[in-house]
Amino acid sequence: MNLSDIGAVRHTLNLNGTWQFCLDLESDTLVEQEILPPSQCENTSWETIQIPGSWEEQGYGDEPAYERLDTWTKVREYEGSAWYAQDVHVPSDDPGCHYVFRLEGVRWTTHLWINGQYAGQQDSLVNQQKWDVTSLVKQGEVNRVEIRVDNTMKLPLAGSHIHSLHTATAWGGITGGVYLDSLPPCRLQTLRIQPDAENGTVLVDCTVSAPANESARSMQLHVNIQHPDGTWLDQYSCHVNLSVQAHVDISSAGLTESNAVIDQWRLELGTEKSIARWSDESPELYKAVIRLHDGEQELDRLEQSFGVRSFAANGKQLELNGTPVYLRGYVDCCIFPLTGYPVWDKEHYLQQFRVARSYGFNHVRLHGWSAPEPFWDAADEEGMLVQSELPHWSRFFEQSDQFAPAEVLTYLTQELDGLLQSLYRHPSFVMFSMGNELLGPNGHPELNALVSRARDTDPTRLYTDNTGFGQLPAQGREGDYYIQSLNWHPPLESAYSAVPDTTLDYHAVTRLAEHPVIGHEHAQYTMYVRPQERAKYTGVLRPSWLRPIEESLTNKGMMEDLEHFQQVSGTHLVRSLKEAMERIRRTPDAAGVQLLDIRDFPGQGHATTGILDVFWDDKGITTPEEFMCFNADVVLLLSCKERTFYAGEPIHVDVRISHYGKEPLEDAVIQWRLISDDVILTEGAWKTGDIQCGSVMSLGSIVATAPREAAAAFRIEAELISGDLERTVANIWHGWSFPFYQSHPRSKRIWNTVAELKPLLGEAHDDCVDRIDGFQLLKNREIDLVIVQSLTPNVVDYVVNGGSVWLQPTAEGLYDSVETKYLPVFWNYLMFATQPGATMGMVLREQLALLGSFPHDGASDWHWYHLVNGTPAICLDTLPGVEPLIEVVDHFHRAKRLAYAFEAKVGKGKILISSLPFANLAVMKRPEAAYLFQEILAYLNGDQFRPATSISVAQLLGIVKLQTIQFTL
Repeated sequence: MNLSDIGAVRHTLNLNGTWQFCLDLESDTLVEQEILPPSQCENTSWETIQIPGSWEEQGYGDEPAYERLDTWTKVREYEGSAWYAQDVHVPSDDPGCHYVFRLEGVRWTTHLWINGQYAGQQDSLVNQQKWDVTSLVKQGEVNRVEIRVDNTMKLPLAGSHIHSLHTATAWGGITGGVYLDSLPPCRLQTLRIQPDAENGTVLVDCTVSAPANESARSMQLHVNIQHPDGTWLDQYSCHVNLSVQAHVDISSAGLTESNAVIDQWRLELGTEKSIARWSDESPELYKAVIRLHDGEQELDRLEQSFGVRSFAANGKQLELNGTPVYLRGYVDCCIFPLTGYPVWDKEHYLQQFRVARSYGFNHVRLHGWSAPEPFWDAADEEGMLVQSELPHWSRFFEQSDQFAPAEVLTYLTQELDGLLQSLYRHPSFVMFSMGNELLGPNGHPELNALVSRARDTDPTRLYTDNTGFGQLPAQGREGDYYIQSLNWHPPLESAYSAVPDTTLDYHAVTRLAEHPVIGHEHAQYTMYVRPQERAKYTGVLRPSWLRPIEESLTNKGMMEDLEHFQQVSGTHLVRSLKEAMERIRRTPDAAGVQLLDIRDFPGQGHATTGILDVFWDDKGITTPEEFMCFNADVVLLLSCKERTFYAGEPIHVDVRISHYGKEPLEDAVIQWRLISDDVILTEGAWKTGDIQCGSVMSLGSIVATAPREAAAAFRIEAELISGDLERTVANIWHGWSFPFYQSHPRSKRIWNTVAELKPLLGEAHDDCVDRIDGFQLLKNREIDLVIVQSLTPNVVDYVVNGGSVWLQPTAEGLYDSVETKYLPVFWNYLMFATQPGATMGMVLREQLALLGSFPHDGASDWHWYHLVNGTPAICLDTLPGVEPLIEVVDHFHRAKRLAYAFEAKVGKGKILISSLPFANLAVMKRPEAAYLFQEILAYLNGDQFRPATSISVAQLLGIVKLQTIQFTL
């Protein structure tokens, strides 16, 4: 039987195309008046518009007078009402058929008239807007359709990403389409196919409606199900017995109908072996064809795809089809850079899911919105596990004893009911949240009521009261799982979200809950801005944040550094992200993570957090293969408390595995090697046996020795091989080794005034800065270098007359110093201007003599952490021509020229000024710090210390604060 040959009994008039259109420029005056359609008014001046599409992309609206610095700006915009009109010929059909008028992708409030008769108002942002217009449509005639769309903010929900200025924008129009459905008199009024994965069946719930005068009609329901392999299962049939009861449909002018309710009709899908289960790795989809018959006559037919899967919380774990699953997620913030609204293109979503999956992601959270139907069809096909949300980000639920405005709660309830009704058939829909960051420390009864309502409506999904906020242990909260910020939630702090210690995890937070805990908006590290993306903005949006940034960089002469800044800050972002992601994978009771974001975020100050740009294009800072080392179903984790070692020191690295694959790993073997300068120094292997799914466990330890010769960067490469090479999992851990500190052979020719450096300077002359007599030092020629922590008149005098000085000021000793931290800017500076250390890593030029043989690759890495975290940067904006030696990349909004070290000629002498914490005794007990001090000291006592640029005494005093001394009388 070829079911596709059966003639359709339902008809849909696709009304997309050219419509009459006009902006309602007097809409504000209609607030207190009755709204009348243009057919009842005079002198309507019509233009045309295409449906689907927004007003702005078709030339309607005005160029904004206000260009935003913190987000993108539209080419044109219009907020108000607009009218659509069209004459639609409705073919003659069965006189008893029903008509449903549908709008998709509308923002926000709509009013509909058919043939001058008012059909009603709709206001859903995330569901189809529907009207039963049976009593208003004239068959076989031309019907006048008039639609009023109003995109003004009707409720205080402007923060929702579905229409925030920073994301999908305040768009207007009908962007999904307009349709008129003709439904047969005897029809399937409702249908719900609910797979029961545990029992290998589906439950069919449906309502059959027919005109009351046909209640005695003998009807049958036939169900045919197509297996994902293309074969058809045996047909199921049942008789339909209509009840003689009056049923009045909405707007149906009292048309009475008889109904038959078929409840919990269980259909077998075959033997256990033959049942194809939907999962993130194998998204198998069945197709059901449900036909209503009277003998051989087909009265109605519906087709629906479905997936057989279960998704549940079991203790602290999430389980997909009874197997633990780890959510490797990202946040989708409703960002559409060409349209400014969610697109209705399945291919668009298929492509973005394929890109996301190539980087290891299996989960996406919709931040304060729910996506159009093509998104869900694509997610079903690609195996994405999706959390949807109400279009909701507000402050109404922060106090548990204060209630939200009634109209807001009514609206949210309406949207919840509509979403659960429309999304139930999608196996990709597994989780739902009532909105973004809604709570104070404790729960709210109104959100709890929404969770309970959702559970009652569809108990096959998991629900939570909000995404991100509320404290654990949960007090007064309803939720099947919790999404918490693992870095902001006490006792943890975001400043330490990633550190060199790779043994740490987030158990301090996850232990506070009995339900699954997912990491909220994880990481949020940023890199330098990318003006080269401007050319991609060919739609209605422009990246207005770029102009002031480029203007600043041009005025400061920094545009030539742009590519270099992008490269090193992008490298720094990925290195930081790798550790933050591995930290959560080390957490044995974490259920998943939602990364913010896989793409850059255009608003809230422009957050360059993505490994991709907003167009889903690669930024060139990592590869899918590199990223999947720490973002796959199975991840090998290499854990060590230190990143830096003394040469020849023992190294102990714990090898752990986070195994959330679908099958156990059998006969597993660990192979490892320690490599430096592409030479394998040592290697080893051991058997681990079988590894079960759904756990984080230690597989043993690597014991090795740090490279013995000179300073070296090294890496440990480890891989797990299972079952005759059927599965290989690999990862890399980076470390550095340094020889023990050796005093400089000419240390007796150093005058040191920094007491904390005495242990490192051997025979150096130690005295206070007050006693420096530059005249005598230069005359006697016994001192080659003076080391000071403060700039004093006698030190200035000494350097001007030909002395060499290493000045190591503190933050208090500098003008306009900038606090830094190792990690990059969190989210962005404009939104979090008071965050500590709003910089983006370092730039280290090649052939940097100052560093000697201190290993580096030009960008920040973990052996710099203790040297720069909390270290003040020196601002060089007043020193044109002076090049930083150890350069700090400032955030692109401020764009200061910063350094941890620079050198210059002053008068006849020369000076190195550095802010690195060499006076911190604890830091100096670290191998990397002592070795870097040694290398810089060797540089200053060698022939390469020849600054190329001169600065005046005034410029020097404008950088470093002058301190007074006790003059000798």
